[in-house]
Amino acid sequence: MMNLHAIVRGAIPALHPDETVTLRQSVGQRNIRGRIVPVYAPAQTVTAQIQSLGSDDLRHAEAVNLTQRDRKAYLFAPAPTTPPAGIIRPLSRNGDMIQRDDGSWWLVTAMLEDFTASGWVCVGMVQQLEGPDLSASPDNTENAPSARVGEEGEEERA
Repeated sequence: MMNLHAIVRGAIPALHPDETVTLRQSVGQRNIRGRIVPVYAPAQTVTAQIQSLGSDDLRHAEAVNLTQRDRKAYLFAPAPTTPPAGIIRPLSRNGDMIQRDDGSWWLVTAMLEDFTASGWVCVGMVQQLEGPDLSASPDNTENAPSARVGEEGEEERA
């Protein structure tokens, strides 16, 4: 089988550089003194190609209220045991979180393309005002402070 992605992969970062991001995969929830707290697996560093949503992506997510802070990300990593995903209610998964180098946090809302067997997946994501609550997670250290977008659109550090 011909791997077309391998053929064009060299040209992609020449036009739009890859980023290194931190992926926190949701593994469920815990009840801590009556408060439901999401639980995330330890942080994984992955290579990502972050892009704006195209017309096909917008059509795929037509039922969702989109904002200007929606993006798609091609994540490149060895095949994980659990592919990145959005909310999966039967498994109590809250949606995986991605932290970019600028400190901003992004919630994975959908898997747009699944090529985990080849080492990559395309996910839809939306920017969050603050990072996830990592207090119940096994590795509860954050790589960078969370970023917030103020009323005027400028970034504020929390």
